[in-house]
Amino acid sequence: MYLPTNDGNQEYTLSPGAPGNISGVWTKCYKAITQANLVINRVGKAPIGAALKSRLIGECKYLRALHYYILSNSFGAVPLWTDELDVTVVSSLPRTPLADVRKQIKADLTDAAADLPTSYPATDVGRATRGAALALLAKVYLFDKDWANAQKYAQQVVDLNQYQLVNFANLFDINNGFKNNKESIFEIQFKRDNATNTNVKVNYYYTWFFPLKDSNNRTYAGVDFGSTVLRGYENFYPSAVFVNMFDNADKRKAVTLATGYNGQNFTRFIKPGRPWFGAKFWDLQANDRNSGKDIYFQRYADVLLILAEAENEQNNTTGALTWINKVRLEHGGLTTPLSGLTQADIRNVLFTERAIEFAGEFQRKWDLARWGKLVDAVRSVAADNPKGAANIKAEYALFPVPDAEIVKDPNLKPQNPGY
Repeated sequence: MYLPTNDGNQEYTLSPGAPGNISGVWTKCYKAITQANLVINRVGKAPIGAALKSRLIGECKYLRALHYYILSNSFGAVPLWTDELDVTVVSSLPRTPLADVRKQIKADLTDAAADLPTSYPATDVGRATRGAALALLAKVYLFDKDWANAQKYAQQVVDLNQYQLVNFANLFDINNGFKNNKESIFEIQFKRDNATNTNVKVNYYYTWFFPLKDSNNRTYAGVDFGSTVLRGYENFYPSAVFVNMFDNADKRKAVTLATGYNGQNFTRFIKPGRPWFGAKFWDLQANDRNSGKDIYFQRYADVLLILAEAENEQNNTTGALTWINKVRLEHGGLTTPLSGLTQADIRNVLFTERAIEFAGEFQRKWDLARWGKLVDAVRSVAADNPKGAANIKAEYALFPVPDAEIVKDPNLKPQNPGY
């Protein structure tokens, strides 16, 4: 995937002094952590029933762990606190070593898994569950290369019998059981009421992948999407390397990439003859920029590929291929199972499989970083992103700590390497 505008995150010209998305990751995650700490402390003292108390605390421990997971993957060592602290204390905290941050994440998720239900009634769908805690715990162990524990907790998610793979096209089709389906483990909830044209809680995500309107103000790259008013910024388009990863028989290709829609061919592409991103990313019920389409944070396919990677790294290639084939055959519709591959072969399969399966789901950079493949991967798409390929360094696996935060708290020094 490539962003053709001059964006530091894609072209690796990030600056610690630049405002914007990087600073937003820091501040919004810590706002969520502060709120989780407050609820954990005060609910713990509240005169309410033990079952409700443990569930509410479990939800907040999951959410605290989730936000420390995002922070630590983005910045490495970050300040860690789990109590209600006075602002003067918080603003002088140093960065906690990454290993200790992950230790706390694991402790929170272990507690949450013990206290959360496996499911909720319809009125509470979308809240954190035991499966969400176990799946994130497996992922954190995967990042630590603790293969045995990654396998252990991913298998516990499977053993809950709460989840199953859903037809890949339906996973992203808001007209066909998209939200909170059987594959969804935890998703970020948005809502737009199309019947009343009411924006309740909306996002702009789809606009980054959608073509701009044509000069006739009616079609988008020559395609008529009907009377719905949509907004495209055409920021992202698929790299040639990504397009070539797909087997033509893979059903995920038609959902992820698009040369047209509903029998109409696109007449304009950012790169001649290349596709746009496809229906997986679109929301054809949006009103202008306002989309009520949820965003997956965890889904069952990831759990199965965690199992595959963990088993492969423990030299169980047969077990690894079982999980990979389940995803490829059920989601991809491929008919020939992979067999007889070596451990190194399976690593290469996972490199491609995770790219295809989770495109646009905020996983690729973190995968490449933990595999030590970020530099090579960015350089491999030099034809689409020449500036990024020229600028990339291994240190850029992490964001810089925002200068504004270091000004407020000098104990955050030193800055991450490379910035």
